[in-house]
Amino acid sequence: MDAIITAEDDAHIGLTVVDALENEHDFTLKKSDGEIVYHQCGSYADDPDERSDDENEFNNQARRFAKYYVFTERGYDTLEHARNPVYVDAVRRAIASLSSEGFERYFGALHQQLRSHHEDIERPVALPAGVRAPNAVVYKLDVFLGVDIAESGLEDRVRELADTHDLERSPSATELTGREVQRWAALGDELLEDTTAEDLTLEVGAVSGIHVGFPNARGEHEVQWADSPLERQPDARLELLPAEPGTLEEFQAFLDHHLRCQVRDRFVTMGLVPPEAFRVIGFGTFHDARRYDHYDLYPQLHLRDGEEGTLFS
Repeated sequence: MDAIITAEDDAHIGLTVVDALENEHDFTLKKSDGEIVYHQCGSYADDPDERSDDENEFNNQARRFAKYYVFTERGYDTLEHARNPVYVDAVRRAIASLSSEGFERYFGALHQQLRSHHEDIERPVALPAGVRAPNAVVYKLDVFLGVDIAESGLEDRVRELADTHDLERSPSATELTGREVQRWAALGDELLEDTTAEDLTLEVGAVSGIHVGFPNARGEHEVQWADSPLERQPDARLELLPAEPGTLEEFQAFLDHHLRCQVRDRFVTMGLVPPEAFRVIGFGTFHDARRYDHYDLYPQLHLRDGEEGTLFS
C-alpha cells in the first residue's frame, strides 16, 4: 500500500492510494472527521454487488489506509480512535504503566466479570436476557486517555490557566457542577493548544461500564451498551472473550497482548504488515476475527498456533 496527497483546501483533502494489487484509488476526505465523500477506482466495478468478496475487501483496505495516511501525514482526526493503531498503542502503554492499585481501580470489575464464568462469584454486570450461551458473549470496555500533568511537566501551565479561568486547582470530580466540568474541559483544550504530542505523558483517564455483546435470536451480534463517563469517543475498546483471566497481574499482562493484537488488526486490515512488536497471534476485535474467518486473503491470526513470524511474510 502506498499513497500521495494530491489536493487540499480548508475542508477537504484529496489523495491517491495504490492498493495491494497495485490498483489506484482516488479519494476525497473531509478533514474534520475523515468522511469519504469521493472514491473512484477504475480497476473494480462501481457496484459492490458486481465485485468479488476479495475485490470488495481490497477496496475497503484502501479506504481504511486513506484515512490512516491522512492522519499520519497531516495529523487530522480522520480515523476513529479505536481503529487507529497510534491511539490503541497509546492505551496499551498507559495500561502497562499502571500500578497494581490503579489497574484494579480501572479494570478490577472487568476482571471479576471474566472470573464469574469460572468461579462461583458475583457478576458485576448481569447478562442480557437474550444471551442463550453465557460463554458466547464478548465483553467490551472503552478506555479514555488522559494527560499525566506532573510527568508531562505541565503543572505550572495548569496553575496559570486555572488562575486565569478562576478555577480551583485540585477539584474533586464528585463536587464539580456541569458548568465547571465544561470550564475544565475548555482549560484542557487551551492547555493542549500550545503543547506538542511529544511533550505529553498519557495515562488512563477513565473507563466505561462493561458492554456485553452476544448473538441474538436472529444470529446478529447485539450489544447491551453501558454508560460512558465522557462525551467523546474512546481511545480504544477492549473486546474480550470470557476466558480465565488469571490473577490481576496476569490480566494486566494479557491486556497488553490483547491490545497488541488489536494494533496488528489495524495494520493487517489496511493491507500492511504490522511492525515487528505487533506480529502476534490472538483475539483482537470481534469484527476482525470474523473478517479473518471469511476472507481467504487473511491468515487466521486470531486462532492459529505456531510460529508467528511465518504468518506475516
